[in-house]
Amino acid sequence: MEFEIIDQSEMEVVSRGRKSTVPAELVKALAEMPKGKAIRVKGLALDPSQEDYKNDKASTSAVIRSAGKQAGVEVSIQWSSAGVPQVTVKTPKVKAKK
Repeated sequence: MEFEIIDQSEMEVVSRGRKSTVPAELVKALAEMPKGKAIRVKGLALDPSQEDYKNDKASTSAVIRSAGKQAGVEVSIQWSSAGVPQVTVKTPKVKAKK
């Protein structure tokens, strides 16, 4: 194995992967979602019988989490047996006063 020790200032770096595109409609829906409701995101549905289902599911979940981050909320994602992501907003836990 060949390697070379260099100064940190000489490092060449590239950003990781590509940025996912987050649908603006999803960000808006998450930001405005009423308490106690969930969003069934039919537009991001996947086919569970596909070979890459697990990888696609992880990528889709990342897009949904990014949308939640942009909306300023923390999301919880559950998947239906048909491959449709269903999203709820987590309520912040209130710390009990001592």
